[in-house]
Amino acid sequence: MSRWSQYDTDDERLPDGMQRIGYDADTQTYSFRDADGSLWESAPGNQYGQLHRVSSTLRDDATESPHVASDEPTTSWRHDMMPLLNWFLLVGLFLLFILWFIGGTTKRVNATICPDHSSPYKIRSGDSCWAIAEERGVPLESLLQQNQGLDCDKLAVGSIVCIPKV
Repeated sequence: MSRWSQYDTDDERLPDGMQRIGYDADTQTYSFRDADGSLWESAPGNQYGQLHRVSSTLRDDATESPHVASDEPTTSWRHDMMPLLNWFLLVGLFLLFILWFIGGTTKRVNATICPDHSSPYKIRSGDSCWAIAEERGVPLESLLQQNQGLDCDKLAVGSIVCIPKV
């Protein structure tokens, strides 16, 4: 059930001397006439809201349409939606920054291709260079020489190292 108020009539909502004179169902606009005979229209879909002047004064000529555009500049929908566009732009930039920040913190592991005289080994949790060398029976120096730039203090779980064949 809709609410009804004593202030829902034209007398309470419209300025003095303004009266509603019509409704265009195609464009969904209401037409109004003020005390000096000027014609006004509502925005499409709005019964009251902001009114736009359509003509200055009503003429006696029946040949001229009462909906003649005035000399006042009309604003486009882009102008009306500019604050909302700015808000969406800021939210979009914020989300892009968050995605860039999250994506930039992930470490990309390059695929390691081991030469023919070595075999790949996937590092597990708890592995160390010394434990890998002991398990595979190779000297630690050979393991480090085969994997140039390998930092034994920062072994990444899931990365591949090349174990030289003995």
